[in-house]
Amino acid sequence: MKNLKFNVRNKLILAVMLMFGITTFISCKKESVVPQMNNGNIEGQYRIVNINYELHRIPLLEFKQDINLLLTNPKDKDDEKINNYLYELSLATRDLIKDPNFNNIIINLARKSENQTANLLQLKYISPKYFDLINRKLAKKGLSIQSIAEDLTHKPVAPNPKYPETAKIEKYVPAIFIPNLDKINTSLQPIISPNIEVDCRRDESIEDNIVCWYYTKEGKLKEIMLSEETSLTTSNPLFLLDNAVTTLKTEQKDSPLMLQKPKPLSNEELSNLNTSTYRNTRSYSSYEYGIKSSAYKYESWFGGKSEFAVNAYRIEPNGTVHWIYNANGTKVINSITSGSIKYNWSHHASDWQPYADPWAYERIQYGVNIVFWNTFERDWNRSPKGLGSCTANGKTIHLSGRRKYDSEWYTWIPETTHIHYTRFQWINQNWAHWNNSWKAWFRLWKVYI
Repeated sequence: MKNLKFNVRNKLILAVMLMFGITTFISCKKESVVPQMNNGNIEGQYRIVNINYELHRIPLLEFKQDINLLLTNPKDKDDEKINNYLYELSLATRDLIKDPNFNNIIINLARKSENQTANLLQLKYISPKYFDLINRKLAKKGLSIQSIAEDLTHKPVAPNPKYPETAKIEKYVPAIFIPNLDKINTSLQPIISPNIEVDCRRDESIEDNIVCWYYTKEGKLKEIMLSEETSLTTSNPLFLLDNAVTTLKTEQKDSPLMLQKPKPLSNEELSNLNTSTYRNTRSYSSYEYGIKSSAYKYESWFGGKSEFAVNAYRIEPNGTVHWIYNANGTKVINSITSGSIKYNWSHHASDWQPYADPWAYERIQYGVNIVFWNTFERDWNRSPKGLGSCTANGKTIHLSGRRKYDSEWYTWIPETTHIHYTRFQWINQNWAHWNNSWKAWFRLWKVYI
């Protein structure tokens, strides 16, 4: 009986092993065609963290949102083209977020990049399997990752004929941008988006929300709206399809025509100064700002306000680089409409001495404090793009700002930012200094705190 039990047990073990082998073989065969889920913790993987369900789980149809309409832009056909490409890429990619291996590849690519993005062209070499899977789906629309990359171009809106660099055709790569890269939980399923903004004309509370998708553990696709506030709190990786740049470095070009000489305050402005109330600590702040024309509003044609933002860095005499503001050196001054000057005090810099020479823009300076900056239209859901490369005290910095297109800057042509550092002496001498372009107003003031 003992030997019989032993033989029966061995046969059972052999049968189980054979069944396991067959199952493994079938799984491997399927893996070569469709990525399989890692079933280690399905409940955990499909958790959605810190999503405001009351606001964001409302179907788009209840807000009368039509994605096909959201993709259009009658004022900018290149923008419309890019919207459609990103949408097709999101449809061809979204099933892959069920695969933890794919998610890890995208996250690792974003972490190695300058701008928190995974260039989808790199999948051809890093993971040909996923590259082919995406291309198979795109092929049904007569597209491929390569063909999209070749045509992912944008003609700047209303360039200035005096400056040919403002008319250069912008070239991008198809990518996935992860805005919350520093706080993600890699074990959670991503939320993926074609990066299309919703129509907020009927409801201003959903301005700057974007269309997103995620899967339930049962495999059901959910469509939601996502806000910047939610992007700052959720630990689910946010995979936003994006037209990205491959570097934040910007070519330098001297353009003295844009260098604005100091201008004294008017008698009326001088009479409004009450110096008796000033304290002893000198500082510098912006006050007047604005967008001169609706051509430079840089928002969805559906409407909404532009986020007028500034990115600034200080380089100390010893070469140490400081972000002047939080969030990677960027601060939003205000959300505004175009056509008039707005007023709002916003800290720009402290009284860092020794000052940079205001007239030495043609040479690299050493042994001084120097502040480089630029203003732009900020989009929380877009990857950073260069705003100027600047060098002083043996250190080079690359200003950047989250925006959809390279041309969506306001004050300085990025190629010339290096000559437009803050002129502390001019401000001290005249109390204030205008830093205007044909796109926008921006004035810096000497203040005491």
